[in-house]
Amino acid sequence: MMAELDSVLDKELRDAIEKDFDLALMRTILVKYREKGFGSASVYEMLDAMRSNAAEDAEDRILELMDIVSGFCSSNMRVW
Repeated sequence: MMAELDSVLDKELRDAIEKDFDLALMRTILVKYREKGFGSASVYEMLDAMRSNAAEDAEDRILELMDIVSGFCSSNMRVW
């Protein structure tokens, strides 16, 4: 079962991953989660759940997003 946080944002993020949007654009979606009060742990857990059903290229994108969520990225890409 996939964890859901916000149905609109979750769909926006899934669509962005599937359509291979630019990483900076996907980061903007992560910022929206933060602005709605979601913590990094919740978003990380949701992304981890998304990985189980993802194709290899989508999984790579999800892993990049997980790095951003966890703070394992350059300072200009950090969200939390």
